[in-house]
Amino acid sequence: MQATGLITAGESTTAMAYIKGRRGVSPRQMKLILLICMVAIGIPIGGWVSGSWTAAAISVEFAFIGAWVGLLAIQKLASSSMRKALAERGQAYEQPLTLRLTPESLVYDLGDLTMTAHWRCVTDLFQTRKYWVFLVQSSAMVLPRRFFPTPEAEQEFIAEAMSRMTDAARARSPDAARLNGPPARRG
Repeated sequence: MQATGLITAGESTTAMAYIKGRRGVSPRQMKLILLICMVAIGIPIGGWVSGSWTAAAISVEFAFIGAWVGLLAIQKLASSSMRKALAERGQAYEQPLTLRLTPESLVYDLGDLTMTAHWRCVTDLFQTRKYWVFLVQSSAMVLPRRFFPTPEAEQEFIAEAMSRMTDAARARSPDAARLNGPPARRG
């Protein structure tokens, strides 16, 4: 059984950021903490300095807008510079990815690279909004959910993967276990 599609450069890195959410603080949680700190510190200090709570609140709102615009600019610049760097090296921005389930192992074919993990090495399988992530000892194999044509195909693939994982790995994979219920709608 296999899932195949195209993955863009840097896409798996984005998915990997959410591993931190399982082991500590996710990117969304970090952003929320920063926003709360901006409000909790910005408004009282701004009110104290300016003598107006309204002016302080407006300043903090503009700081939010500035942070949002800055993040969008960084994202746009990073994407174009990555494309240029890959092109200079003769590498494609998109690579074909196939994740195959064999009786002995999980096989990750990305362009000209092939990684193989014996099932006993797979320690977790979890779902982010857009990806399935197989943790293989200290590495990860990222599978975009868009590779599945239907929720049923996704459910069948994940059920097959779970059936090959160790009992301990299945116990650490509640997202995958939940999927084995009725097919979930993807949005």
